[in-house]
Amino acid sequence: MTFSKASRTSVLAALLCLLLMGFAGASYGAIKFDVFPSPTEVINTGMSEVVGSIKFVVYGTGNASGSATLGDAQLAITYNGAGTYMEIDNTPSSGIVLNWSSNFNAANPEILEVVNNTIGGNTYGSISINLTAGANTLIGGEDYVILDGVRGRIATSTAVTQGNDLFAKIQSANDPSAYSFTDSTATYRVATSYPGMAVKINDNTNLLLCFPTTGAPDGQPAYASSIVITEGFARAFVDADANGAGPDGGDRVDDTGAILGAPTNSTEFGVALSGLPASVSSIYWPTPISSQNGSTSWLELIDVITIGPGEEVGVYSYQSDNQSGWSDRYTETFIIQPRIFLGSNQTDVGTIKADANLSPPEFALTTGQPDPDNARPRFAYVPQTDSNQINTMPGGVDPPLDYAHIIRCNCYMLFTYVAARNGFDTGFAVSNTSQDQQVFGSLGAPDQEGPITFYFYDSEDGYVGSLTTALVEAGQTYTGLLSEMVQDAGITGEFSGYIIAKAEFQYCHAVSYIADSAFAATAQGYLALIIPDPAVKGPFRMPAAAADPSMMFAGESLNN
Repeated sequence: MTFSKASRTSVLAALLCLLLMGFAGASYGAIKFDVFPSPTEVINTGMSEVVGSIKFVVYGTGNASGSATLGDAQLAITYNGAGTYMEIDNTPSSGIVLNWSSNFNAANPEILEVVNNTIGGNTYGSISINLTAGANTLIGGEDYVILDGVRGRIATSTAVTQGNDLFAKIQSANDPSAYSFTDSTATYRVATSYPGMAVKINDNTNLLLCFPTTGAPDGQPAYASSIVITEGFARAFVDADANGAGPDGGDRVDDTGAILGAPTNSTEFGVALSGLPASVSSIYWPTPISSQNGSTSWLELIDVITIGPGEEVGVYSYQSDNQSGWSDRYTETFIIQPRIFLGSNQTDVGTIKADANLSPPEFALTTGQPDPDNARPRFAYVPQTDSNQINTMPGGVDPPLDYAHIIRCNCYMLFTYVAARNGFDTGFAVSNTSQDQQVFGSLGAPDQEGPITFYFYDSEDGYVGSLTTALVEAGQTYTGLLSEMVQDAGITGEFSGYIIAKAEFQYCHAVSYIADSAFAATAQGYLALIIPDPAVKGPFRMPAAAADPSMMFAGESLNN
């Protein structure tokens, strides 16, 4: 059989039409989407922060999911857009959900996979969403699918730097013709990071370590110092369930009505007191602690952790009875004032320091695949003590700041007249009588040791210098000559006047003796006058707000 040129052209055209009809019958249905992200604020040290939802809204007419012959089609959402990257921390069983309009029921939207992938050393999360064939004539502007509750490891992402944005890319995963987007080149912002909190340590407490030890002036625990925690932004602190009875209007909920991101715990805080001397017998951690901003939010003490000798951590949980209606609207501040008690018959002194961190802490930051058993939320361990956010990064540490001081009660002595001139000299004997258990047994004072500092006041020039001795042990006596002491203090020429001496132990007693330089002819000898410790008699004894100024004793007052 032969064909003319014209007949061959007709046959080829017919075959081409049949081929195109076959492809048309086997092709995927297509949906065109508008994509609408709802970006959130996240904490830059967070390891399980909820990022914004992404809404896929059908665009135009004649939309169909899947394919009559080839079946399912997948969407891929990857958190590595615009040069940013972020790992996903949770799974569909721990907070990630889909919500859709009723016309998508036939397509049975489901999450196929949540994984973290690494390319070029950067790890990012990826979510695959499957839509089966069957939903047809989806209506543009009305039908939608929403992805909700994705938690990101912000501290291992590019948003670890405060103020950075995070972006996602959207792709038609298994066939380019399955889905299209009104802006096929767009990436979508899902979050911006900020510091989670600012901390201020107020150091206003001096605890007097006297005998008998009471723990504080007048026997009351010291609490003038404080640790002040302020939200970094109004939505930083989260209650896992704001009314404790399931999701309602007071909670953050996703588009299915479930509590957003399936938290396992509220935002927590670890408040650490370190450098605790052995004289500290206990710490009282107050609870609850009300918000300073007029809301009904509070902090609840949920644990006290002892970390070796000298450090204790109070763990607080953020609570609110109206997260979305109040707490998310206002930046909140909480003032924590742990009270310190001293044991009896103690001698150890020192400075107690404080810091605070968002909790539960994560010390070695998680990488790898999402884990439904991780705490949500949780945070990189970053102790904070100030509002300067330079160090508020994983690995950054604000040094702990002074919170309270354990001060040993001192013993003060006045030598009313001394002289090292015109052939005369003055001798001193200062006894540390704190070692008296041999006499008084269990009622005796604890052994104390410390140096003595002599402050020299010249009869003509006033204060001219000081000299500090070596430690004087309990039960020992310091002796010295004024002529040698002023020389060691760098005071030149002859000296006469008076001395105030400070012994860093209690129960000091002293005598001075003035005689000629050969101590052959006696001139004068007398007992030193004991000056009451101004720390006991002064403002540390009575809170300043309650003190009568007329009752404030000057340091050198002898009450005589």
